[in-house]
Amino acid sequence: MSPRFHGVHTIVPTPFDERGALDGASLSHLIDFLAGLGVDGVVVLGVMGEAPKLSEAEQAEVIRLAVAAAGGRIPVFAGAGAAGTDLAVAKGAAALIGGAAGLLVAPPPVQKDGVIFDYYRRLGAELQAPLILHDYPAATGMLLSPELVARLFAEIEAVRAIKLEEPPTGPKIAQLRRLCPELAIVGGLGGMFLLEELMRGADGIMTGFSYPEILVAVYRAFVAGDLERAKRIFYGACPLLRYEFQPGVGLALRKEIYRQRGAIACATVRHPGAQIDAALRAELAQILAHCPPEELLRG
Repeated sequence: MSPRFHGVHTIVPTPFDERGALDGASLSHLIDFLAGLGVDGVVVLGVMGEAPKLSEAEQAEVIRLAVAAAGGRIPVFAGAGAAGTDLAVAKGAAALIGGAAGLLVAPPPVQKDGVIFDYYRRLGAELQAPLILHDYPAATGMLLSPELVARLFAEIEAVRAIKLEEPPTGPKIAQLRRLCPELAIVGGLGGMFLLEELMRGADGIMTGFSYPEILVAVYRAFVAGDLERAKRIFYGACPLLRYEFQPGVGLALRKEIYRQRGAIACATVRHPGAQIDAALRAELAQILAHCPPEELLRG
């Protein structure tokens, strides 16, 4: 990941058919669709990718299809990590063999800095591939202090970036910028705080928002110095960002949006995930009518 990791990277949902089987054709089409929207990279098997519901063979197939569909136009990163260090190494190795450019890795479920450090140290030493720390306590239950992150960056060559999702994100971004200025920092949380994070020193965003071209437009306007355009697009999109990032139904909404956009064939979420229903579709239609993405992009 050189030069420094930056830009807009989309967390990709795993498409399934109506029966819940892996839909490889839709996955390939979705990757091609996202590349066409100008994203800087994609991540498969992330929190939104339903990885725990996929068999090892299915996970390998997701990586293979995504890498093939990307065709070298954009990098494909893979969610990895596990409760056990040996398993995390094995999963990471499999993803890299499949063509992943690097790994998004959450900490192990032990709230001890020494254990967490040794976990990432072993992954870095044994995998010799870029590692992106996943700092998302709401999903992992683990806290990564700024001091620990700075140590990981300083002492483990493979650790070059962090996906920071511990709210409030702004103060932690600012603190990390002081402790380790060269660390790449990208936000998440559905993109809800993208502009504020960029203003605090973030290098971009890594999230599953289903209109990633809006995030691309905000990011590019910001780095070009056009803060007013970045504000107009971002604040105009806030109702959609807020609605889509709902706990429990956010994945169903994102899949439904991709289905409506023609990027995937079906919005199925594997059981026991929530499915899209008529009420959610009606609410989504109302939001999209209020802030049409195509008009937002005119800035």
